[in-house]
Amino acid sequence: MVETLHELGHRNLILVSQPEHVLERGGAYVWRLANAAQHRAAELGVKLHHHFGSSSQPQIGSELAALLDAHPTATGLLLNNEAAAAALPSVLQSRGLSAPTDISVIGRYSDDFARTFSLPYSAIDSAADELGRRAVERLVSRIEGTADAESTVVDLIAPRIDDRGSTAAPPTQH
Repeated sequence: MVETLHELGHRNLILVSQPEHVLERGGAYVWRLANAAQHRAAELGVKLHHHFGSSSQPQIGSELAALLDAHPTATGLLLNNEAAAAALPSVLQSRGLSAPTDISVIGRYSDDFARTFSLPYSAIDSAADELGRRAVERLVSRIEGTADAESTVVDLIAPRIDDRGSTAAPPTQH
């Protein structure tokens, strides 16, 4: 997500993550994405403002508005928080803003979630179905004895952004 916006010319981004309680219950994907985004932003010279967002309305809507106020020079918004993605259309509309004209947006959530809420934002599919399929295959192979039960497998799925037209060069470059 950081690379995509960097390639378009963005240098000041906001990342809204899942709430901190998701980390506490073992949601490693939250800190992994945040750490990777921070690391890549630092490598590319991009300023990244990270925020752990709420998981419900009206709090997340208020938080998004406050983040946009606190970082008025941010030109891109990265969402790793489904509640934020669902709240963003009304937050942007209330401010007279749109994506990508005023701010570019990329999220990380499932395609099903995007369809359910008619989200117009480019996104990386969280790949829950693929991850589940691979985990079941691994478990079955261990049960059947065709895989080493003691081995640990880290099987990463390459991210792919589904471009829904919510990213463009920053407004100052139009």
